[in-house]
Amino acid sequence: MAKKNAKKDAEGEKGAAVVKDEGEGNEAEEAEDEIAEGRREPMQVEIGDFVKVKQMLDESTVSAVLTLGALKVEDGYTYDYDENHYWDNVKLLLMVVACAFAMVAQFYPMPFPESRPLLGICCAAYFVASTVLQGIVTYIEQDTIMLTHAKNRQTAEKEGLRIRTTFPRFQYDYTVVVEKAETKNGPSVSQTYLITKYFTEDGWFDAEGFEEDVTKQVQKFEAKKFNKTL
Repeated sequence: MAKKNAKKDAEGEKGAAVVKDEGEGNEAEEAEDEIAEGRREPMQVEIGDFVKVKQMLDESTVSAVLTLGALKVEDGYTYDYDENHYWDNVKLLLMVVACAFAMVAQFYPMPFPESRPLLGICCAAYFVASTVLQGIVTYIEQDTIMLTHAKNRQTAEKEGLRIRTTFPRFQYDYTVVVEKAETKNGPSVSQTYLITKYFTEDGWFDAEGFEEDVTKQVQKFEAKKFNKTL
């Protein structure tokens, strides 16, 4: 009888251990899912710091677009859109070129005044590179915070998205515009968000709620529910 009871106790302990291991495994999987889903710690900002507030809103807008259509696969997650860094790379190249000419002008081992032609060329090249860089920011990017490649899913749409934002100083209206990346003056979906809806009086930011609303706006654009033009 004692042997039978001991055997039952051993089997019970073994079963409990299996259940515990399964529970720990599920918790680990849930933790991995939380990391993969990009859940973040609560963010706080001084509401009067409009530059920081816009930066936080811009980052959350980009995050909402890049995590749209999350689909779990074997090695992680796939999403609908990938960011297009073309103009960022062009700007970086121009900055490298400008810095290279500045370094040549400063450190090239040629005494003055023999180096005068070289200095003139370097100064002119630096000025041209800086002017082109400023032109890209002013006339091409303007208020654009991101461009995307075409949607990753099998769709007829071959053009990515352009996301533009505006946040006038001393106001609480943050406007997001979703439009096609390459089509000028094309259809768009514009939405203005009152930031007091997403920030508490202490400056705590409801990032998940804001990103959910931006996601709905992008989905509205994908469904071709564009804003009416006058």
